[in-house]
Amino acid sequence: MTLFRKDLTAGGAVAPASSHQWQVDTRKRRTSLASDVSEQLRITLERAEDLIDFGSVQVDGRLEQDPKRRLAGTETVTVNLPMGGTRRFYEADPARILYRDAHLLAYDKEAGIPSQQTPYDAYNNLFAALYRLLSRTGGRQAPYLAMHHRLDRDTSGVMVFCLDPSANRRLGEAFQRRQVEKDYLAWVEGNPREDSWTAAEDIGRKDGRYVTRPAGEGKSARTFFRVLCRESGRSLVHALPITGRTHQIRLHLAHAGHPVIGDRRYGGRSAERLMLHACRLVMPHPVTGSRLTLTASPPDGWPSLPETASPG
Repeated sequence: MTLFRKDLTAGGAVAPASSHQWQVDTRKRRTSLASDVSEQLRITLERAEDLIDFGSVQVDGRLEQDPKRRLAGTETVTVNLPMGGTRRFYEADPARILYRDAHLLAYDKEAGIPSQQTPYDAYNNLFAALYRLLSRTGGRQAPYLAMHHRLDRDTSGVMVFCLDPSANRRLGEAFQRRQVEKDYLAWVEGNPREDSWTAAEDIGRKDGRYVTRPAGEGKSARTFFRVLCRESGRSLVHALPITGRTHQIRLHLAHAGHPVIGDRRYGGRSAERLMLHACRLVMPHPVTGSRLTLTASPPDGWPSLPETASPG
């Protein structure tokens, strides 16, 4: 298998309830990770093992889920205690699979579920849940699963995964060469002055948060927007990101004075959910080369769309 892994000390994740970090004592050489966590946090060995298995423990900035790992006595251990405890509540729903063949799987991600592991939870995310689903249904052989793009925790809609290592490189190249077209629907505050426009503000970071920057002062980012319908106090917008920066659509809309409804991080008013949905993904199939169009209807609770409101 290929499990998506990254340096979990990077920004962008929701903070845990509390974080604890220490340098392993050299006298603890050959001690198990679970034993060291148990002693440092003054918790039972069983509780320490559960935290490690859940994905709340990092060794030298990397996720470590083996409680029996023997320490060298030079590592830095970080424990991010999950605010809701080690509750394993999320599993992938086979009914939400939009497309599957021997090479690809497309899934309609729910709002409120991370695409990948967080620094305190490696269980309740779409990648891990899909891997468990494939493991249960794929027989004895361990499944292969690779991810090349993600959606924000509170964004719903189409995500595509690779199931075949021989197709993985070509799928990655399609994303890198911007051969993958991603369409989003967003209910935004107010009524934009223009019927369509292209946002080109750079994306950067300030004080640990993503922000828009003038051209040349951050990472280049471009998004095409088109208004599909206007209502009193809100508008439905089609967003087509040309680049793929973190929070790009949300930041560009907030900069334009029309934040996504429910996007309190960037100035939007409160709502039951972030009103941003990845409704369509168009790409060349990495094996056949044929044009593949994957669509996900707006979720339950989404305002009814006018018949003329189509991103196509």
